[in-house]
Amino acid sequence: MPGIFGGYGCRSELYETLRSHIEDIWGECESLSLPNVFLGGHAFGDASALHVTADGLHFAVDGESSLYRNAHRFAQKGEPALFRFQDNELELGVSCKGNVAIVDQDNQILHLATELTGNFPLYFTEVDGGLLFSSFLRPLAKVVEARTDPIGIIQFMRHTANYEGRTCFKEIRRLMAGQNLVFEYHSKRLKVNEISKAHLDYVDEVEFGELIKRVWETFQGAIQRCLDSDSRHALMVSGGWDSRLLLAGMREHIDSAKLQGYSHGDINGRELSIVKQIFEALDINLHLEPLESSMYDLHALQKGFDRVENVVHAFWHRAGVRLSEAGVDCVSSGIFGEVIAGRHGLGYLLGGWNKIRFIAPRLFGSRSKLVSKDKTDSPNVYELLRVRGFKKPWYVRSEYWNAIPNINEEINADIEKSIHRYKRRGINNAYQLLEAWTAEYLGAHARGTQLLSCRAHLNIAIPHADQEFFCLASQIPISLKIPDIITRALLQEHAPELLHFPTAAILVPAKFPIAVQEITRLIRQMITTVSWKTAVATRCLLRPKFFGWDNFEFLRDGKALNAVVNDLKSDIADKNAILERINKLSSIKWKQSVDYMQSFNYVMMQIYSTDLMLR
Repeated sequence: MPGIFGGYGCRSELYETLRSHIEDIWGECESLSLPNVFLGGHAFGDASALHVTADGLHFAVDGESSLYRNAHRFAQKGEPALFRFQDNELELGVSCKGNVAIVDQDNQILHLATELTGNFPLYFTEVDGGLLFSSFLRPLAKVVEARTDPIGIIQFMRHTANYEGRTCFKEIRRLMAGQNLVFEYHSKRLKVNEISKAHLDYVDEVEFGELIKRVWETFQGAIQRCLDSDSRHALMVSGGWDSRLLLAGMREHIDSAKLQGYSHGDINGRELSIVKQIFEALDINLHLEPLESSMYDLHALQKGFDRVENVVHAFWHRAGVRLSEAGVDCVSSGIFGEVIAGRHGLGYLLGGWNKIRFIAPRLFGSRSKLVSKDKTDSPNVYELLRVRGFKKPWYVRSEYWNAIPNINEEINADIEKSIHRYKRRGINNAYQLLEAWTAEYLGAHARGTQLLSCRAHLNIAIPHADQEFFCLASQIPISLKIPDIITRALLQEHAPELLHFPTAAILVPAKFPIAVQEITRLIRQMITTVSWKTAVATRCLLRPKFFGWDNFEFLRDGKALNAVVNDLKSDIADKNAILERINKLSSIKWKQSVDYMQSFNYVMMQIYSTDLMLR
């Protein structure tokens, strides 16, 4: 993963050590030394991470592919406007599709700013009255010899996310979505401002058709800002809605000869069969990659971790390798499409009948009337998010767990701080508070690591995270978005041919009414349950039916998982408990469902990512 690093007011040896650690990963990096200041960065190919404006502001960038060419143009010509200062407050332009570090030498101030989704990590720590920062956590922790934070470690190991700036190290914090850190060298003062405008209010009341028109125009603007039509692009595609919408938008901006699809999973399963049919109908090249044990090669995982500091999605690392070998310049995915689809927020947190009761009234409601605003008097945001009786994960050693004090209280305090941060930004509606929380932590911090894994080998672009589009999506009432109502309407208007195919989760073409589709989703779930019970009862004489891409049965033999366990170095994981469970899975074929095997894979990769972070 390309990145930036540096600091203000620190000893020069700290800068040199930090640069050395990062160059061990990427090779020679760009760097710049000014009085009391150091900036460094890495970018793919001929792109540059470091720039200086006509009026002498030095800055470094880290983000999507378009950010690097826009940074060069901004430094040379002042357009497109990457950032500006209004009444001494930093504002990021719509072309600043990532994070930026800005040095104001005249006033001896360092600005660090993160884009509004928080997808690109940026860490900082105060050292002897100065400030160090880096896109990479482990090198920064080594430089300052940071102490581990057990609560941060357990959070990351359980959720692939840390709340409210916490990391696996006590002295190091992460800037959150849409924040601007200001460090004043003379006063040694550090403050953090909220500069994101996402989720702040609802769109003005408008007819549904007019809203769809506005959303599509904004989405097209996002794609044009993200993607260079002269480059080769790939789309990580599934059988779902988000990548299908992105495919529809990309086709209007990029020639089919410069576009290809990529999908991994069970290549004989139903979902990848749907993907294959779509790309054959559109006459666009598609690569299907099977899930297999070679993706868990320890050397490849360790190299991938060095570059992106996460191996939870090992198959996305493989995608980065394959696409880079194929000469692709940039890869995109439908991440953050969940916001426009209404899948973040309250619906994301509910399960079972509670979720059905929440969705059903919105599912059958009229969409022709004016946009209506969600109620503000419910639900209780903190009560929905707080943890209750956080129990020891089965894979953590009892000795380690028992030495962690007040873990429930600490995690709940982090959650409460997040809610207060959103309120300081200006978010007051309960539904938007919940959507902001789930989009940041379950979206950017957890699922966002998928596409970042590809960034170990090539550039990425995230059109759904475009500032204008994301803000618009976040300001549409959840009652109007859920479930996938707007996405379907956009496709119906601009790419109806993509509705002839079902999505992976439903049994009828996507052109059918959403209500009918959701009913078939329940039928599919019942078929899956019966299929697995039948497979167990017949000792797999009748094999279970796979609807999705996520067939992890290749891990049943335990070889790849055992190798991961044997390579663990820290004293946190209970190796014996893990090995015992792997042995049970491999000794009784088909005893557990595909869902269990998928979740077990993620648990193992969360454990391994944590272990690699602490080395």
